[in-house]
Amino acid sequence: MFRTRRSTFLLIPLFLILSGCGNTQPKTEPATTVSLVWPAPPEKPRIEYLYSISGPEDIGIKRSFAKKVWSVITGDEDPQKLIRPYGACSGPDGILCVADPGSRSVHIFHSKEGSYRQIRKAGKEDLSSPIGVAMDGTGLLYVSDSVLKKIFVYDKNDKVVAEIGGGERFARPTGLAVDNNSKRLYVTDTLNHSVLVLDLKGNLITQFGRLGDEDGELNYPTSVAIDGKGNIYVNDSMNFRIQVFDSNGRFISKFGKHGDGMGEFSNPKGVALDSEGHIYVADAIFDSVQIFSDQGELLLFFGQAGHEPGEFWIPTSVFIDPTNKIFVCDSYTQRVQVFRFLGGD
Repeated sequence: MFRTRRSTFLLIPLFLILSGCGNTQPKTEPATTVSLVWPAPPEKPRIEYLYSISGPEDIGIKRSFAKKVWSVITGDEDPQKLIRPYGACSGPDGILCVADPGSRSVHIFHSKEGSYRQIRKAGKEDLSSPIGVAMDGTGLLYVSDSVLKKIFVYDKNDKVVAEIGGGERFARPTGLAVDNNSKRLYVTDTLNHSVLVLDLKGNLITQFGRLGDEDGELNYPTSVAIDGKGNIYVNDSMNFRIQVFDSNGRFISKFGKHGDGMGEFSNPKGVALDSEGHIYVADAIFDSVQIFSDQGELLLFFGQAGHEPGEFWIPTSVFIDPTNKIFVCDSYTQRVQVFRFLGGD
């Protein structure tokens, strides 16, 4: 558990380290260019900055000279660059998947192989607004498209193997989470003010939530996360709180309120949990990620408005992998910043 005083809730860089240059070989992960930790000394560090990704060059993949010239001649935006990253997930062997409604695609970075590709199609139709991504234990990738009102399931070759939704099933599917233990897919349906629990074939198991501000009611939920016990954490965005439900959708607890103080929310966007059960909430207006105990007590936050490493401009989601790497979609700086939880006492 964290033991952090309020005086440590500051973003203070420790020191800058120049990185090596000239390496064009594929990397196991992008090079770290700065050293940042939170909280500041003399407190024990809990969060460290690792690197950021804006495009394939950040994992050692260089564009050809011809592509660079063509981009200059046409004036086109580089299609390989993140435009408005919104949701992220990771898979085995260093795979990072980023939903990018700005480019109407999903970017797939494979740092171990030094490869990169984009998914722009869902069968015969184009993706329109990919928002959420999640990957199951077999490597299947689930992508929610909020405009097409569907969830597309892709295999490892980027082939659509299933479609979930269409018709009246979703009003606006957004956040996704997979629980590999229970073989369940969780979907926030923002405009229906609800969370759907599906099996991995897309069959509805249960659904909970309705518009309101009472316990168990939701107001434009945008993201969802699952802990090791199967409990469900929902970012109840316009109620400015996180609600916790059991695996059957029964209300357990809540924390947070609207405000501009520590532990309060202005525009909460994403929720995630680390291996010790700490709850991370990205706030797009505060340009920060706040970390809470399982009792809803604020422990620490990191980030502030800006474009430098460790700073944010409208972060839209947070995802944490089993190794405690923290992926934050920093939407308006067109990058995913990666941090690591270092563990607590």
